[in-house]
Amino acid sequence: MNMNKRDFLMGAGVLGLAGLGVSNPAPAGGQAGARSASVFNVLDFGAKGDGQTPDSEAVQKALDAAGAVGGTVYFPAGKYPCHDLKVRPHTTVMAEPQWGYRGDAGAMLLLDSDEAECVLNITGAFGVHLRGLFLQGKKGAKKAIHGVFLNNAEKYSPQEDAIVIDDCKIEKFSGHGVHLLRIWLFIIRHSIMQGNKGCGVQITGWDGFVTDNQLSGNGSHGFGCEEAGATVMFTANRVEWNKGYGLYLSGGDAWNVTGNCFDRNWGAGICAMKMRTATITGNVFRRCGKDSNLLAEGERSCQVRLEECSGLTFVSNVCAAGRDDGGKGKYTPQVGFILRKLSYSVISSNTLFHGYMEAMAADLGEHGADYVFVNNVGCPMA
Repeated sequence: MNMNKRDFLMGAGVLGLAGLGVSNPAPAGGQAGARSASVFNVLDFGAKGDGQTPDSEAVQKALDAAGAVGGTVYFPAGKYPCHDLKVRPHTTVMAEPQWGYRGDAGAMLLLDSDEAECVLNITGAFGVHLRGLFLQGKKGAKKAIHGVFLNNAEKYSPQEDAIVIDDCKIEKFSGHGVHLLRIWLFIIRHSIMQGNKGCGVQITGWDGFVTDNQLSGNGSHGFGCEEAGATVMFTANRVEWNKGYGLYLSGGDAWNVTGNCFDRNWGAGICAMKMRTATITGNVFRRCGKDSNLLAEGERSCQVRLEECSGLTFVSNVCAAGRDDGGKGKYTPQVGFILRKLSYSVISSNTLFHGYMEAMAADLGEHGADYVFVNNVGCPMA
């Protein structure tokens, strides 16, 4: 049976109605501008999407209407200048994901204020889903402005935040692409966070799934964890060319870091400090330590830095030294590992074929009980 695009979209339900621009009467007691009982197109609330007209007020009306019924806000392709949009609980904010690694496409939410905190404020937006959006900031803004901001500044929320960011691109913010301050539960997948002045993603909190993302060219870490970070599955991400660490972990536990590629970060691909009960397995570390002078390792660049950790396994990973694309820049890193003060931990069965320039490990000592470094093989790059 042949099915044309209209038939397909009509069969897709909610998204089909929004994408086709089919207007249904608003339900009794409902909101004007509703595409169905629960789908709200921002254009029906006065948004222009022309890249010139400030759209914050119109988009906020759509967000409020969706929030009243636990509905969906839909952005057709266009450019929407906006800032400090307050997302409501149990809503979906979505567009068709048409963005690419380069170029402008799809529904773009453009930061239009130098005094804002963010573009999307999801504080208190329990159960929110962000899908298919392209958020673009102003990297040169004088204050730190984030793309997506959960701002539990003083304490954790009284219930699980439970947010999902899926198929989004978030770039060029003067703060972090995504800043989750005291988050209970989060899922970030199939997204790109690139070229932000801060981290691609910065969290304080726990219970997360971070899968199939690209964290690229950010001014600090690709993914940063401050104060506390626990129970996170970090899987199949590409983390590259960040000016801090690829993945920075501090003071948490129960991380599973598996199947990622850490490539040409200025500092170590992974820096884990004061971590407990964590496993790092089956990852690729490639030419990290591009320029570690501004980081704690200083002149001694490395692929991986592990300090003051207990109950950690670093097993079956691979490392390769190298330099910039096109055969430019200096070869790094100097050493494969920087190690200090580890206990009840195993570093074993890793291969570092041409994995460093000078030595496999810089062991700074002070290790505690049951620390094992064994059966790692490798050689320097000639």
